[in-house]
Amino acid sequence: MFDPVPEHLETPPGLRPAAVLLAVMGPGPLSRGSLLFTVRAPHLAHHRGQISFPGGQLEPGESPKEAAVREAFEEVRLPPERVRVLGALRPVLSPAGFWVLPVVGRVEGPVALVPNPEEVAEVFLAPIPELLAVRAWPEWRRGRYVWHYPWRGRDIWGVTGNILHDFLARLGGKEAE
Repeated sequence: MFDPVPEHLETPPGLRPAAVLLAVMGPGPLSRGSLLFTVRAPHLAHHRGQISFPGGQLEPGESPKEAAVREAFEEVRLPPERVRVLGALRPVLSPAGFWVLPVVGRVEGPVALVPNPEEVAEVFLAPIPELLAVRAWPEWRRGRYVWHYPWRGRDIWGVTGNILHDFLARLGGKEAE
């Protein structure tokens, strides 16, 4: 269902390598769990207040898996030893110049999430069955489609929406369009 996580992220020229973690919380099948999302802090220079997955730029010599798990710990104190990496999705181009590899991980057991106020204003969990039922829609923006997932008064869109679209399509047994 998911691609293998590469040890090294081949990044197109001019782009910076990054990774995000799609942390699936809860027991049972993935399709019954919840996804961990963050809301970026309001004082950040870029994408403030937007919904995202924990993640960021790879450090020199760091693998995408290491970066995604490290960033999740830094942003919301998700213990690295509780994350079992299942695979990856296709890399996504960010308008900010990042080549982002989405890493899918299962969070084992209950955890107490604590947002880092320097980066995160809020943490929330969205049940995957509800996300699968959302009437998502694509918007043509800056020469590409950007998916919007309206959920409980929030708009999950942009790079996060595109990653979510790929993830949900794979859970549904087919590749994303």
